[in-house]
Amino acid sequence: MKFKKKPVLFAVVLALLVIGVLELTLSLLARVSPQVDRVLASPWPSKETPHTLPDERLGYRPNPAYPGHDRLGFRNPDVPARADIVVLGDSQTYGTGVAPAQAWPRQLASMTGHIVYNMAYGGYGPAHRLMLWDEAVALQPNLVIEAFYAGNDLYESFDLVYNRRQLSELKSADPQLQAVVREAEQSEPIAERVSQMFRMGVQSAAASKAPTTAHPQRPSLRKLLSADSKLYGLLRRTQYEAVRLMDQLAHSPREQWEQAKAFAAANPAYCQVLSHGRLRTILTSEYRLSALDLDDPRIAEGLQISLRSIHKMHELATARNMRFLVLLVPTKETVFRNLGSHPAVSYRRLTDQEARFWATTKAFLARRGIEYLDALPALQGQLAAGVQPYPMSQDGHPNRHGHQAIAKLVANHLSQPD
Repeated sequence: MKFKKKPVLFAVVLALLVIGVLELTLSLLARVSPQVDRVLASPWPSKETPHTLPDERLGYRPNPAYPGHDRLGFRNPDVPARADIVVLGDSQTYGTGVAPAQAWPRQLASMTGHIVYNMAYGGYGPAHRLMLWDEAVALQPNLVIEAFYAGNDLYESFDLVYNRRQLSELKSADPQLQAVVREAEQSEPIAERVSQMFRMGVQSAAASKAPTTAHPQRPSLRKLLSADSKLYGLLRRTQYEAVRLMDQLAHSPREQWEQAKAFAAANPAYCQVLSHGRLRTILTSEYRLSALDLDDPRIAEGLQISLRSIHKMHELATARNMRFLVLLVPTKETVFRNLGSHPAVSYRRLTDQEARFWATTKAFLARRGIEYLDALPALQGQLAAGVQPYPMSQDGHPNRHGHQAIAKLVANHLSQPD
């Protein structure tokens, strides 16, 4: 019996020694390599780590402690001492729905070799980005890209100025318009209308799909290991990637489309089904229209606030002898407008309003000599090639193919001689 105990004890000591060496090695690697440290950090969000933190001026800021965010809270591997390009935008540029490396600013960095810092975040319109300007230029970029999105940037800028009472100098000085805006807000606050449409989609999507990569509730020992053990971090990352791969394999394109159609059938007032050969998706024109209806004086004012914000950023860039480029990002609905028939009145109205919005925007930029680049042809070019740049679901954010198309467009534009 005593003889048997020695090999067991030896095996235990050896195992502990190996674990200790691995832990020490991984800790040293994480300390000298930010990339290794990111891999070993928790890929799972938790209830203890919210996506945002309150901010008195912006309303909220991205949380630096959230997985995948840098120390300033933005979605980058780290904060460089200096960036060649800083990108401002919203969730379309942040990369909602795709892996961090697939977001177009990160792909642009890979294509060009430039240091590109992604300063985009969901819910930030041009007025928010103007408030972030000093933080952006602190990185001493040669170029700032403002990604102007048709889907909800106008509403977000209006909400910041009128409801959060920031940047009041961007308001219209017309007293008649001010009176019309006040009357409209008293009748039906626009924030309630847009939020109601947004919640409809989010709640329905959550009900139809259970999250497969959510982190389970962790007991205290696991929480301690999660915070301090790099070896535990490696095992956790392995588990996360395995679950993610299994989730992808378990949901074939056919199954994804069936789920998308089921969602649309459950929300007929919210969704339209588009199927054109291999290209299939769910459109949400009613939601998009709630934040892009230029016949609403508040959205029209939001457009003027956005354009004034962009003009101010251009002036600030010019004063620093810095290049400034406005990237025009369309809605999914406009990208798909040339495919199939669209009988829904809300769809036709949305695309008409967006066409009007872009015409006004391009004329404004051209008159003031502000450089701009339209992403619509690149995204529609993917459809022409049989590549789907958006998910099959109701999600209006580009997928990895859409982000790649935008990155290539910007890279090609920047490679052209001035």
